[in-house]
Amino acid sequence: MATNTEQTAGVIIKSDRTGRTRYTRQYKQEVLEAYESSSLSAPAFARQCGIKYPTFAAWIAARKRGESKSAHKNPPAFLVAEVAAETGGSTLEVRLPGGAVARASDADQIRLLAVLLRQLA
Repeated sequence: MATNTEQTAGVIIKSDRTGRTRYTRQYKQEVLEAYESSSLSAPAFARQCGIKYPTFAAWIAARKRGESKSAHKNPPAFLVAEVAAETGGSTLEVRLPGGAVARASDADQIRLLAVLLRQLA
């Protein structure tokens, strides 16, 4: 595949045969960091950098996905378990980090809940 290469501010930018511009990972990171510290909207910032807004929006979305994945890599070392007062104290309630709630009201359910929590850890 033939490519056209130009250098802009010390960063090599390539374009392929169809004219799509290819940016280095380092360049994307630098642009996103500059955007986060700016007061501009994403469309205005992309326009200022000469980047098509859909491309820039995809970079922002990819960065957010990466951050959310890294946030789930290290789950908490413990979970909070409460005895629900509204049921007279006979239900064990476990609130999971994603917002899910698991309830167990007898010994068999509590054992199953313990197995589930071990699998999630």
